[in-house]
Formats: sequence, C-alpha cells, structure tokens
Amino acid sequence: MDFTNEPGANIQQQSSLQAALQIAEERSAMLAAIVDSSDDAIISKNLDGIITSWNLSAQRIFGYRSEEMIGESITKIIPEDRLQEELKILSILRSGQRVDHFETKRITKLGKLIDVSLTISPVKNTAGNIIGLSKIARDITDKKLEEQRKNDFIAIASHELKTPLTSVRSYVQLALIRAKNHSDAFTEDLLCRAESQTMRMITMIHDFLDLSRLEDGKMSLNFSRFSLRGIMGDILAEGKILAPAHVITYSGCADLELYADREKISQVLSNLLSNAIKYSLEGTLISIECILGQGELKISFTDQGIGIDPIDQQHLFERFYRVRNEQMKNISGFGIGLHLVSEILKLHGSEISVMSEPGKGSTFSFILQV
Repeated sequence: MDFTNEPGANIQQQSSLQAALQIAEERSAMLAAIVDSSDDAIISKNLDGIITSWNLSAQRIFGYRSEEMIGESITKIIPEDRLQEELKILSILRSGQRVDHFETKRITKLGKLIDVSLTISPVKNTAGNIIGLSKIARDITDKKLEEQRKNDFIAIASHELKTPLTSVRSYVQLALIRAKNHSDAFTEDLLCRAESQTMRMITMIHDFLDLSRLEDGKMSLNFSRFSLRGIMGDILAEGKILAPAHVITYSGCADLELYADREKISQVLSNLLSNAIKYSLEGTLISIECILGQGELKISFTDQGIGIDPIDQQHLFERFYRVRNEQMKNISGFGIGLHLVSEILKLHGSEISVMSEPGKGSTFSFILQV
C-alpha cells in the first residue's frame, strides 16, 4: 500500500524541503558574508568578461561602486596597453584551467595604476559546463614599492662597494708581486688568500647588481663573437686562486667561437665553478667538460661534493633559495648565484639542469647554440 499521499507524508516532505532550503540559505548568507568581509577584491564575470558581482573590497581597491560595475566589461579597469592580457586569460579559463597569482597592473576610478595579483577560476554548473568566472584581485602595490626600495638600496650599496674593493684588489696584487720578487713565501701565501677573498666579494657585488637589474627588467645582453678558449682560460686561472687545494680539469672543445654575451657567460661559468668549489672538500676533483655536436655546445661542471636532495633540486634556481641541512649550515652564501645562472641562460635561450645524488656529487649542465 502507498502511503506517500497521506497528510503525514506530505507534512514530512514539506518539513524536509524547508530544512534543506534553510541550510542552503544559511550557506549562501555565510558565503556572502565571507565575500563582503574579504580584504581582496572578489569579482565574478561571465565568459564575455561582463561583471556580475563586485564586493566591498573591489569598491575599496578600484574606487567603483557595485552599481557602477555590474553589467560593465572588466576592461573598464584594465589599462589599454594590457587589454591583450584579458583575451589570453579568457582563452585559458574557457579551456577549464585556472590562472594563479598572475601579477599585472590595473587602473582605478581616479586613473591611478596599481599592482595586483590575480587568481581566476572557471565556475561550473552541476552538469560540469563553464558558466562564468570568479576572480580574486589582491592589491600588491605596497609590496612592489617595498621590493623596489630594496632593489634600489642593493644597487646603490653594491655600486658604492665595488670601487673601493677593486682598489683593494689592485693593492693586494701589487703587494703580491713584491712578495714574490723577495721570495717571501709566508707573505705571498697571505696575500693570495686576501686576493681570493676580494675576488669572492667582487663576485657577490656583481651578482647583487645583476639581480637588481634583472628584477627591474633592465638586464640586457651585448652579443659578440669570442673565443671559448680565452674565457675558459680566465675561469681556470680564477679557480686556481679561489681553490688552490682543489683539482680542476678541463676537457673538450680546444678552440671554438661563441656568439653570446661574453661577460654574462663568463659570469655563468664563474658562478658554476664557485658553486662546485663551495660544496666539495679540498683536494677533490672538479671537472669541466665541453661537448660539441650538431650546432650545439654542452658545458658541464661535475664535482665530488655533498650532493643535493631531489626535493631541493626542484627549488635550487629560485631567488634566495638555500639548501638547509647539517652539512651546509656553515657554508656562506645568499642563494642568488644559481638563480642568476638560470636567468642569464634563459636570456640566451638556454636553461641550466642538474643531476645530483646526496653524497655523490653534482653535475650542472647547459647548452648554447654555436
């Protein structure tokens, strides 16, 4: 017998429906409260870029009230020179992907350009079809200003330090010549160590300057043809000064012309050699190998050092990243050398790769077109 049409059953169904509606309303109210209380601008729009919702923080950040923006195109807050960004973003989102932490600029009602970080996700209905887009915009103007102040300080401090250090190195070299002429082995040894340390400091200063230029987008390349033999000879001579107790060998490509930025490639080679020296014990072997084939030159630096954990390898070329373990806690560094190597090679259309295993050394390699 079917009792579903009896009064008691109807009352029970209505009660369940009312409870479900109440839960849905409470969830909706809670979500609305979260959106309105967020410090970030939370905006929704359709697939044509027309705004459908605009929270209080969006009003605070961009200056427009919700009634001024709902129904308007999102391009209202996009600078003219960045309109192509919106087309690319919409294309990505229509494919079902999301955009995470995309840093760009937007324009307020008063015409002020601000730095923002955007996270945008597709909104799907119960059938899985994309029906709109949800955008979270975070104002990062203060963060960018702070980064700029830091970069300016680094650039100024590095420039001011470079001149006196270059003079100190010249004085040390003159004294070193005098010590050699007088066969003063003790003084010669001390001056060699002093020259090594001044070279390390000059290299660090150059790295800081280049990091500042890189972050400002002002690092440019000066391409020319130069001899690999000449630049490699300089690197090997530098290695003898920096690490006289290491065994440093070079093989392959006796002479070859490269078309690249000589100074920047020299910096890449110097940083890779310095890195190999830093993370391997005195007396161990560091081998530099060049392999030429089919219009490409592969250069590799292999050491017998402490090696790198696979987890650290994933972050090794990030700015300021330092591997943290007991073996490395007393090794100095700022975590910018390998980052600069990676960025300089990207500007040359190349990339740095690493093969390493803890306790078994590391090999860093890159390829240049010839």
